[in-house]
Amino acid sequence: MSAIPLTVGASAAVAPLARARVASPRAAMIRASLPDRLSSTGRVATSGGRISRIASSPRGRSSRAGKDDLPGPLDGLADGPDLTAVRAAVNNGDGEEVDVLEVENVPPMQFLASSCAFYALMGVGSQVAASYLGVHPDILDAMRDVNIDQGSLWSLPLLASLAFAITQADRFEFLGEVRDIFKVGVLPSLAPLGLPGVMALSLGAGVGEEAFFRGFLMPFADGQLAQVGVPEQLASTAVLAATSVFFGALHAITPAYFYWATGAGFLFGLEYLNEGLGTAAFTHTMYDFLAFGFILIAWPIEGYEKEAPFSSK
Repeated sequence: MSAIPLTVGASAAVAPLARARVASPRAAMIRASLPDRLSSTGRVATSGGRISRIASSPRGRSSRAGKDDLPGPLDGLADGPDLTAVRAAVNNGDGEEVDVLEVENVPPMQFLASSCAFYALMGVGSQVAASYLGVHPDILDAMRDVNIDQGSLWSLPLLASLAFAITQADRFEFLGEVRDIFKVGVLPSLAPLGLPGVMALSLGAGVGEEAFFRGFLMPFADGQLAQVGVPEQLASTAVLAATSVFFGALHAITPAYFYWATGAGFLFGLEYLNEGLGTAAFTHTMYDFLAFGFILIAWPIEGYEKEAPFSSK
């Protein structure tokens, strides 16, 4: 999902995605703070590829299934001002240590509004910066040239990787970590938005991120290298590689996802160089929309009350 939101994107961009971090490959438990849905902090455990809430405790305390309540480093975190990823070692029923992940879920409409505002700022800011610095071609003009056929073909490698991730998440631990982060840190904020919200987020990520990374950053860096005498071909290759890594780093919810996002950034950059900015933005938007949809179907959320922000009550 790229592109999931630098949210979020990242959603957040950079919301839950940027905050959710698997503490280690052995992570087996996730504590989720859901202030809009629960009056207490719930603990979510992964088992057999599924997520279910197994315990809840009063705010400000941390309970352990099968153990007496003991003071620990997680006590009081639910009331703290910054619920970011927090690691703590606890003992499970077998005496084996597992890692705990603290995740803050953003209310759906706040998630949508903040993400879209962030993407709009990326797009407008990139256009303003490009105009001020004399970066060519003009971003708005380049966005208008879209080749849907070529854009659809460029999305095939991304869709193939998505299918592999969804179908093999139970088999490969690094994919299971990504799935668990999405199910606990992202989907509770995304699923209630329905089709309109998914479309808005996908369009925002596709246009906003491509405007910045490919529409502004790549030609700007390429021009700077050219001014210092770097050969054109070498400059283009270096800029493509550097911006791809930068793109991956800003989506790095896990080490494995960093490598995937870097590859996706490389593909978008290569498409931009061959097909233009508008076609790359189309591919990015279409892929994010399909990825969100397939993930919501394949990794349904359990144990959360559904909301419908766009429906009339």
